[in-house]
Amino acid sequence: MIDSHAHLAMIEAEARPGVLARAAAAGVTTILVPATGPADLDAVAGLAAEGEGRIVGAVGVHPHEAGRCDAECRRRVERLLQAPGIVALGEIGLDYHYDLSAREDQRRVFAWHLALAREHGVPVVLHHREAWADFLAALDAVPGVRGVAHSFTEGAAGVEEMARRGLWVGISGMVTFRRADNVRAAAREAAPGRLLVETDAPYLAPVPHRGKPNEPAYVRLVLEEVARIRGVDAGALERETDAAFAALFLAGR
Repeated sequence: MIDSHAHLAMIEAEARPGVLARAAAAGVTTILVPATGPADLDAVAGLAAEGEGRIVGAVGVHPHEAGRCDAECRRRVERLLQAPGIVALGEIGLDYHYDLSAREDQRRVFAWHLALAREHGVPVVLHHREAWADFLAALDAVPGVRGVAHSFTEGAAGVEEMARRGLWVGISGMVTFRRADNVRAAAREAAPGRLLVETDAPYLAPVPHRGKPNEPAYVRLVLEEVARIRGVDAGALERETDAAFAALFLAGR
């Protein structure tokens, strides 16, 4: 079982051994750790380098940090993209909910990441919030990039848009939230082989842990709920999502 999105760099270093031990006990074999910007790029690269394949990483600049993505930051991302255990660019995209970076900066930095991904032939870990039209336009401007739209909330119609662009969809613990019918619709409609499960730890802990810190061990709760929604055996879905992760992030490694 794979947690396709967990911010281990945001968890205190002294707490990580326990987090990883609980993940292993829950059957989690691999965790993808995305960066969010200049502050955690090196930490993510360090986790991936020391993870011995159990932890892999993505380097990039989250839209919240786009205003800090200067020339030096871009050079760091490009350099770390070649580091051991780094399998993707991310977490990248657009977020108009908080507007912590100017929207023009977000669009510019997102476009740069997508062009870099296509140049190097690496997948991307995508974030979007309240920026759907601009998000799709940015993807269409750089066709052929592979990746996953993580913690997906755009429902069945959004899944169709992602499929049209050859992208995977990641389902988080929100699928267990009472009012998250949009997430359940996405989980139901995603095509076999294009569906991943994730925690987004330390955020979005699934029921019955909602409101508490999330961790990769809880990805089993996400997987079991998605299996229930899709009407399939949880073991079969585990094998399916593991294979989908490997096809996206580990092919050719």
